[in-house]
Amino acid sequence: MKIISLVPSITSTLAELGHEADLVGCTSFCVDPPGLARRITVVGGTKDPDLSKIRSLAPDRILVNSEENRAEDIALCREIAPVHESFPKHPGDVPEMIRSIGKFLGSDHAAGLLADDTSKAIQDLEKTATKNGSLESFIYLIWRNPWMAAGNDTYISRLLECAGLRNAVSTTRYPNVPMEMLVRLSPEIIFFSSEPWPFRKRDCEAFVAEWQGMTSQPVPKLLKIDGKSLSWHGSETKKAATSLRLWIEGDPSTNIIRRAGPDGH
Repeated sequence: MKIISLVPSITSTLAELGHEADLVGCTSFCVDPPGLARRITVVGGTKDPDLSKIRSLAPDRILVNSEENRAEDIALCREIAPVHESFPKHPGDVPEMIRSIGKFLGSDHAAGLLADDTSKAIQDLEKTATKNGSLESFIYLIWRNPWMAAGNDTYISRLLECAGLRNAVSTTRYPNVPMEMLVRLSPEIIFFSSEPWPFRKRDCEAFVAEWQGMTSQPVPKLLKIDGKSLSWHGSETKKAATSLRLWIEGDPSTNIIRRAGPDGH
């Protein structure tokens, strides 16, 4: 079988299901498994795939995502080979997505095992969060200049909600959030994601300076968070749910979340 994946998180999931050797094409953003893009053909990005290159690879299967890939590109891919299109909006949607991919590729058994493990990891996270009883409010920043955040209608937000947190941003999916809005929302936690903007110590310091220049309110708790774990759905969901559970339990072995700012960058 010859497979092309136009979704980084799905590429990682395919490898987990035993299909790494079947991959003949991926995007430039497919960084997992490491070095894959050097071993197979890169067919462009998620938003600008090279359809002629995809066609030349004569794939048997193509996997896409309704949000990451453009509708017009997906339609053209359907003219080349059978297409699997997915768009999980909640971690709870992921196990069924994994089973669907397994059926599409003839890997029902491996997909069923991964789906069951993922369901259990999510359930264990939710049980731990309920036991913990905390409902801290957060804002999850994804960009600087301007500040942008993940709204509550996102997979990212719903994964953190499984961990017992509450998103203070209830507007559009990825809105601009100027400092006056951030202050007005008064979150208890600010998450600085590692992607798509790779927040560094200087970004956190700039945030603090801007916050303190606008209000006398205490600066929220500042935390760095693994953006890949929070936004990649598929095999990464199980890992993210497990890491978040360990974070709630105070286990030092997880580094999905760590302090940010002058003394924790």
